Formats: sequence, C-alpha cells, structure tokens
Amino acid sequence: MDSFQQLTLYIHKMVTDERLKPVHLSLSMALCHSWIESQFERRYRVSRKRLMIASHIRSKATYHKAIKELQQLGYLKYSPSYHPLKGSQITILIDAKPMENPVKQNLRQ
Repeated sequence: MDSFQQLTLYIHKMVTDERLKPVHLSLSMALCHSWIESQFERRYRVSRKRLMIASHIRSKATYHKAIKELQQLGYLKYSPSYHPLKGSQITILIDAKPMENPVKQNLRQ
C-alpha cells in the first residue's frame, strides 16, 4: 500500500469513528501533516508546541488528554521524549485491511 492510500485509509477511519471529538480530529490533522512532512516515515518525531499550534489546542492538559485517548483508541503509538530538542516519537497505526471506496460507501448510507 502506498503512502497516499495509507493516509486516505487513516483519515477515513477517523472521520467515520463516532467516538472522536473535534479535538481528536484537529490533533490528528496536525499529526497527519507532520507525517507528510516526515515523508511518511514509519516513526517520526514531533514537537508538542508545534502540534498544539497546528491543532489550535491551547491547553497542555487538553493536548495530553487527546493524544492519550488517540493512543488508547488505536490510532497511534506515542513515546514521549523529555529531551528539550529531540521531540516525542509518533507511529501512526494503519490497518492493513483493504478499504472499500469511501465515496461508494457513503452513497449507500
């Protein structure tokens, strides 16, 4: 599966998951943007500050709660870094199952 298909699958999974709130979607969008910038590396480093700015999250508590919930829901693996320059490590978790065309699926509903 190429990078575009992986990204499409990941976004489709998020937008159809009724458990996610706007804060999760916003943070996920920022994480996807960082993933694209890292050229779709399996694991990549992120800055909390940059993710908070990109996702328009103002509270550190809200950020940490949202990232923890995304990890619990199986969207990512988060490995915090306590080094001021390295950044935390993120692994986006993508299902390897083939996905039906989301446009066709939405037309049926």
